[in-house]
Amino acid sequence: MVTQAAGEITKIPGQYLDVGGLRTHYLQAGSGHPLLILHGGAPGASARVLYGGCIEALAARGFAVYAPDAPGFGLTGFPSDPSVEYRIEHAMTFATAMGLDRYHVLGNSAGGYPALRLALDDPRVTKAVIIATGGVDVPVSPETQAVLDEHRKYLAAYTPGLANMRQLTLGTLHRPELVTDELVKLRYEMSVGPNYEARLRQPPGAAPARPSRAIAAELRTRYSTKTLVLWGKNDHGNPIESGYRIAELIPSAELHTFANCGHWPMWDQRERFVAVVADFLNAPA
Repeated sequence: MVTQAAGEITKIPGQYLDVGGLRTHYLQAGSGHPLLILHGGAPGASARVLYGGCIEALAARGFAVYAPDAPGFGLTGFPSDPSVEYRIEHAMTFATAMGLDRYHVLGNSAGGYPALRLALDDPRVTKAVIIATGGVDVPVSPETQAVLDEHRKYLAAYTPGLANMRQLTLGTLHRPELVTDELVKLRYEMSVGPNYEARLRQPPGAAPARPSRAIAAELRTRYSTKTLVLWGKNDHGNPIESGYRIAELIPSAELHTFANCGHWPMWDQRERFVAVVADFLNAPA
C-alpha cells in the first residue's frame, strides 16, 4: 500500500554506484520489470526533486524503479564531458552496471531526448515514456519557438537563492499549493555549490539543451519502441505543440495530455500520472 501523500517527497535513502568512473547517486525502489527514469536539466534538477513524489507509487504498481542523478546534477559527480552524448552513455552504462537485461525508460524534458536515444540504440529497452521532451528536431510554429528560446534564456539566467528558486518552481508547476517549502529548499540545495559552478562552466547552448544528433528522421523510419508521450496543457516553457509534433513522428506513439498541469505532471497530476504510465507499461507489448 502506498502511504505517501501528494506533494510529499520520498525519504528513500540514496545509494551510490561507480558508473564508468563517475560516482553516481541514485534512488531505487520496488521489484518487477525495471524502469529507468531520467530527469531534466533545469536548475536544481535531480531524481529526488523531479520524481520524489511518485517513485514509491510507481514501485507499488509493479516496477523496479531506478532513478539516477545525471552527470553534473544532484549528488552525482561532475564529468569532464558535459555533452548530451556523455549523458546518454552514462545512462546506458548505469543500466548495465545495475544488471538490467530488459528495461523500460522514462525521461522528462532534457531527459526525454536521452530516453528516446536509448530506445533507438539500446535493444534492452522494451517501452518508453517521454514527458515534455526537449531537444527533438521537430518543426514548430514561430510562436512556440519564441517561447522555447525565451524559456531557455530564463533558465540560464537563474542565480541561486530561495526566493529565485520558489519563483522558478512556481513557473514549473501549475498548482502553486504544491510548491512547498520542502520542495523549494531541496531544489535550491541541488542548484548551489558545485552544481551551479558546473552550469557556469558550460558554454551558451551547451548540454543538456543542444543535442548533437538530429533524430527526427530516425524516429520516423527506424524507431519501433512503443512510446507514450505525455504533456501538460499548462506547460508555459515547452508548449504542447512540440508534443503533437513528436507524437506524429513516432509510428507507435500514444499521446496523453494532462489538464491543470505544467511542466512536471509527476507533481501536478501525480495520481493520474502514475496510473497512465503504469497502465501503458503494464499493457501487453
